[in-house]
Amino acid sequence: MKKRKFAIRIGFILVIIGLSLLLFQKGHQKEIQKITEEIMINCPRYEMDVTFYPEEKRIAVIEKVAITNDKAKAFQELYFHLYPNTFKSLDDAPFPKEEIQQAYPDGFEPGYLYVKKISDESSKVNFEIEDTILKVMPSKPLEPQDKLVLTIEFDVKIPPALGRFGYGQNTFNLANWYPILAVYDEKGWHKDPYYCVGDPFYSEMGLYDVSIRAPKAYKIAASGSLQEKIEEAGNNVIWNFKTELVRDFAWIGSNKFAVESATVDNTQLMSYYFEGENKKYGLKALEYAKNALGFFNEYFGKYPYSHYSVVASDFYIGGMEFPNLVMIGNEFYGSSGFFEYVVVHETAHQWWYGLVGNNQVEEAWLDEALAEYSTLLYYDYFYGRKNGQKVYEQAILNPYKLYEAAHTPGPILRPLSEFADWKDYSAAVYHKGTIMVKDLEGRIGKGKLQQALRYYFEQNLYKNATTADFIKALNHVTGVDWTDYINDCLSSTDILDKAS
Repeated sequence: MKKRKFAIRIGFILVIIGLSLLLFQKGHQKEIQKITEEIMINCPRYEMDVTFYPEEKRIAVIEKVAITNDKAKAFQELYFHLYPNTFKSLDDAPFPKEEIQQAYPDGFEPGYLYVKKISDESSKVNFEIEDTILKVMPSKPLEPQDKLVLTIEFDVKIPPALGRFGYGQNTFNLANWYPILAVYDEKGWHKDPYYCVGDPFYSEMGLYDVSIRAPKAYKIAASGSLQEKIEEAGNNVIWNFKTELVRDFAWIGSNKFAVESATVDNTQLMSYYFEGENKKYGLKALEYAKNALGFFNEYFGKYPYSHYSVVASDFYIGGMEFPNLVMIGNEFYGSSGFFEYVVVHETAHQWWYGLVGNNQVEEAWLDEALAEYSTLLYYDYFYGRKNGQKVYEQAILNPYKLYEAAHTPGPILRPLSEFADWKDYSAAVYHKGTIMVKDLEGRIGKGKLQQALRYYFEQNLYKNATTADFIKALNHVTGVDWTDYINDCLSSTDILDKAS
């Protein structure tokens, strides 16, 4: 009888705990929904009508962008990034000089964005262009809480470059390809150039509705979700994509794509590879992405988007992350041992930089070190701690020690303009930054660091976070002030003295 009463009490307690957790989750979901709706009210809204001319290596675009001034001051002018203009000349192309042959295997040709006309609802709008910055002067100041809709008509010439923006034998890579509103924050307008080191991008969340008219032979992988495909009379198909809150919009076109798909939770995964080649590795990419997405969903917080694509690309640099989409260099679709690592790392970026943003020009460690650490967590989980430690040593610790043996180490935290080259950037941001996070894990424990990362994710979802926000999450979870530790690690130029 006592056992029965005890069982009833335990059952009652478990029911109460379950209900409490359910109520907490519902309350948390409502809070996230509230934050999302608030951001949607004021974020930029882009509508783009794109016509793709692959034979001419160009696109023609009509872009409408609705801008709400959610700041306390009026704006006399607005600034946009025109990233394609850095591809105008070989001297300015955003590739290390020693890698120009890899970037342009068939020789250099310019790429650029040509603005034909800008207008508002009633008239033409004056504008000026200086390198990669477009300055727009509205006919009247944009007062706080006022809204302005600009129509920008432009053409883009696509260069034969195997980078984020360009084309190769298989793909047209259209990333950072349109006028995107620069960030305005407490430091003013961010008008940074397109540095050849790192990922020189900093943007706010926006909503996109993009229609791409392309020849029927082409498949399009893109940010957002495909809403419909409309076959026109003749040779064209219109692909219409819409996004939820994302930081930018990228797309990749190819007349060689084959696609495999799977589902994780509420997200459809798609793996794009080249028809007749490497189906085995297209399926492997799908498997790696499926495993990573499922793991990160549980470990950090749910991926809120309905689609995610892993896309084989003519991309010599390895991998690159964009909202709902990652480029993976086609050379990995073979026997490369780093294929899984690259797919997982870029998938981790869907959380770190995608959902929780940061200024990659000034605080690149925030997304890169966290993406690397997340990749190590993946290997720990799927292959065991021993193998995870081996990957850490081979991919992070030993390469950093090798670099440090021949170079004076620089600080982790510095703007892109202060890095000497990609080796300097990789050693500090990827390797040394990850070593710091691993050392932190050893100090507070894996469980506490997971709690801190979940808190950091929840508090900064759809926002741009800073180092201070990361420290705040650590302090909140541990009850200890980690400010000095983190800042000392980020600014240190001492020789590495951490054993693991």
